[in-house]
Amino acid sequence: MKLKSFTPLIAVFGTSLLITITLLKSFQIYMGISICLLAMLKLMDIEAFGTSYKKYDLISSQFDKWIYIYPFCELLIGISFLNSSPPTLIIVIALILGISGMISVFKAVYLDKLKLNCACIGGYAKTPLGIISFIENLLMAIMSVLILFN
Repeated sequence: MKLKSFTPLIAVFGTSLLITITLLKSFQIYMGISICLLAMLKLMDIEAFGTSYKKYDLISSQFDKWIYIYPFCELLIGISFLNSSPPTLIIVIALILGISGMISVFKAVYLDKLKLNCACIGGYAKTPLGIISFIENLLMAIMSVLILFN
């Protein structure tokens, strides 16, 4: 794995961290900013994102139009995480998508042994699908649970 392939992820999460530190906010705000930036990257070219995403995502393999809906759901989730009292429905959706994403990545990488690029930062990235993608979905699920039971 080349470090250059992780540059977009480092840029997104590094920028999110710097914004969060500047605002002196919580991990929930960090997740909100990160998710919004990741959604923005997908929205820049939904077709390219979808081509990559369909190769491993379990929902889009059953429902073709999901590639057009997911980036907007992710943006809505990110914006909701920025709110001190996010809507419960959006947080439940975030939990479902986080769990679905973990399962999709785990199946593709660890069960099917596929060597794919992650669609998390858009369709043209060379970031390998793997533990970082799994952790991204895990953090979305954990943040959702923390918000729901807080």
